[in-house]
Order: sequence, then C-alpha cells, then structure tokens
Amino acid sequence: MNSTNSGSLDSRRPFIFYGWIVMAVGFITLAAAFGIWYSFSVFFLAIIKEFGWSKASASSIFSIFLICHALAGLLAGYLQDRFGPRVVIPLGTCILAFALMLTSQSDSLWHFYVAYGIFAGASVSLIGFTSHSAFLPNWFERKRGLAVGIAMSGIGFGMLIIVPMVEKSIASFGWRTTYLFLAGAVLLLVVPLNAIFSRRSPEDLNLRPDGDAPDERDTQSRSFRMMKIMDADWANRDWNLRKASRTGRFWLLVATFFCLSYAYQGTLLHSISAMVEAGLTRNTAAFYFGILGITGSAGKILFGYLSDRFSRERANTIGGITAAVGILCLVYSAQLKSPLPLFFAFLFGLGYGAAAPLLPAVSADIFIGKSFGLIFAMISIGGGAGGALGAFLSGVLRDISGIYSIPLTICMLSLLLSCTFVWIAGPRKVRRMVKSKAHKTSAYRKE
Repeated sequence: MNSTNSGSLDSRRPFIFYGWIVMAVGFITLAAAFGIWYSFSVFFLAIIKEFGWSKASASSIFSIFLICHALAGLLAGYLQDRFGPRVVIPLGTCILAFALMLTSQSDSLWHFYVAYGIFAGASVSLIGFTSHSAFLPNWFERKRGLAVGIAMSGIGFGMLIIVPMVEKSIASFGWRTTYLFLAGAVLLLVVPLNAIFSRRSPEDLNLRPDGDAPDERDTQSRSFRMMKIMDADWANRDWNLRKASRTGRFWLLVATFFCLSYAYQGTLLHSISAMVEAGLTRNTAAFYFGILGITGSAGKILFGYLSDRFSRERANTIGGITAAVGILCLVYSAQLKSPLPLFFAFLFGLGYGAAAPLLPAVSADIFIGKSFGLIFAMISIGGGAGGALGAFLSGVLRDISGIYSIPLTICMLSLLLSCTFVWIAGPRKVRRMVKSKAHKTSAYRKE
C-alpha cells in the first residue's frame, strides 16, 4: 500500500476502528457465500439419487462452477478496484439469488451447468473469496493476517451452520425448495449489510490502516511488530497486472493456487460421499463436515495470527502438512473402523483454514497496490482451474477405481507441492513482520 500523507488524515483515534466492522460484515457475507458453495456436497448426493447420474457427471457441475467463479474473479477484482464492496457485493448477491432460483427448477445436466455452474459460480465470485481479498488487506498491515483470518473464518461458520441445515431441509422439503430457501436468505441478509456498512479502504473514511493515528509510530516508545520492507526496489514499484504477470513470483503464486485448490476442492466436494462409503450415515457425514467448517474457522484465525508473528511460508507449511494428515485419515477410514473420519474433520479443517488468510496475505505482501484486486483475481484463476480439475478428476478416478483412496492421495500430494511453491515465491524476501521500536521507523515501512 502506498504511503499516505498523514496530514490529510484524521488524527483522532475512533473508539472502534472501522476496519473491524468491515471484517465483521465480511465474516457474515463469506459465511453465506461459502455455506451455499459447500452445501453442494449435500445437494450432490440428492441430485445423483434423483437423476441417476454418475459421480463424474455430477462433479462436472461443480467443476463448471469453479471455472466460472475463477474467470468472473477478473471482473470482481476490476469492479472492487473501481467501485468497492458497497456496489459489487449487493449486485453479486442479487445475481446469486436469481441463480439459486433457476437451479431449483433444473431438470437436466445442462440446466445445472447454466444455472448453478455459470450464474451461481460467477455471482459467488462477486461476493466471495476473490472479491473480499481485493479490499480486506487494505484495512490492516501489522495485523493483516489475523484480521483477514477473522473475516475468512466466516467460511467455516457457514459450513458449520448452513451445510447441516441444508441436509435437514433436503430431507424435509426436497432439494428444490431448499435452493429457494437459500435464495431468500442470502438476499435478505447480505444485501443490506454490505450496502450500509462495507467500505473499500480506510482512506474512504479518512482513516489509516490498523487504526493508527498519523504520528503514532513516531511517538510510541514501546516495542511493537510492524512490516519491514526487505526489497525496497520491488515494494516501491507501482504494480499493475501487466508488470506483475511478467515476474516469476506471479506464476509461482498461480501454481500455488492451482495445486492448493486442486487438493481442497477435490477433497471437500467428495468428503461426504467418501465418509458415507466408509460406513457413516449422511446425517453423520454432514455433521462431521460442519465440524470441519468450525475447525477451519479456528485454523483461519490461528494461521492468520501465526503468519503475522512468523513468516507466511512457515505458517502455510504447517497448515498444509496438517491438512495432508487429515486427508490421510480419510483415505484409511474405509479400511479401519475407528474415529478416523472425525480426525479427518479436525485435522483437515484446521489445516484447510490456513489457505483463506494466507493466500491474500502472501499475494498482498508481494503485489499490494492500487491494482491489487485485478492482480489477485488473475492469480486466482489458477485456483479456479485447479479446483475444477480436482473436483472433476476425483470423481472420474472414483468411478474408474471404485474407491476414493487414489484421488485423495493425489490431493494430498498436490497440497504438499503448493507449500513448496510458496517458499520459492518468497514473500518474506519482499516484506516481513519484525519486532521493532517506533523511533527506528526510518528503516521500516510507514503507512
């Protein structure tokens, strides 16, 4: 983020920094968006039961959703850079409600492709991860990982609350009516919250990141953590999409997102089906999926905090290894009658939680600037491609082999590969959190 003239900003510290209000609205919005996103793993079984499709065919719906979600991220990033969340998120929510109503009337595979795959995928991009990643990092610097982690933990709460509710609603009212319930709920909740409270950056309200007063860092005598620029030449460039795409770091981040999303989407979409095949009932599997969501929320906050205290690379690697061990538990669930599905929910959820705060934070550490929304959206296309391939190929491999162990093992290896790419990209070589004294700020980056 570029230096701001402190004289043009309000020196009074508000009672509550408005950035936390933005984080809270983001928490609720992301809970709604991703609760709908991951509830497809429950709709997945209901749709297969009604239409008799193979798992590969039903998975292709979600793959198209992920591809359209990623491609629409370019539009989401551009619109966020230009208009901000007060316009973009309510617009996306209205489109999402319309898409869910269309999905409720679907009677063939191509109907699902259009209604859920194209329209829902694009609209979730306008209100979801890519869209929020374009503006949430603007509000914090020293607490960027923690703050974004708190907002992104809404994803897990959405999984915890909405997915089991969807399962119960499908059992009671059917999947078509349940989609109508979701359309009404997201429209009534998300639109007014964002239209009233969301803001693009602290400068919109004459504030500074982290809620600092203009002269605070020059007058404090206590120690605190702040962002130190390690590569001034890189950090001071006015990054746009064209410049960023000519760097190796940009493509390493694309590869990171591809491998990470392959692993996570391939696992998440098929996890309930895999647990059912391991002997669990659908209700129990949906409950464990909810546990996965809540531990994911804890992981988002934990690893967001750890990434501020230590390097992004270390926090990401710990999260990746934890999630990989969780996948291993799911692989052996069918062979061993034990609490392994529950261990999967805890470990995979905790490790999976690292992705949401760390991917925007890693990208922001390297490419933060006025065009960051568009840059991050382009990087996220790698995630969309990886997620689409992971969801579809996992279904294909399950149909061919008759077991989930092969596709899940590939997901586990892809996850570990993504951790390697983050180390090579090296965000710590551009910016890193250090402990310092305020009177030494000349060597550090000021807002």
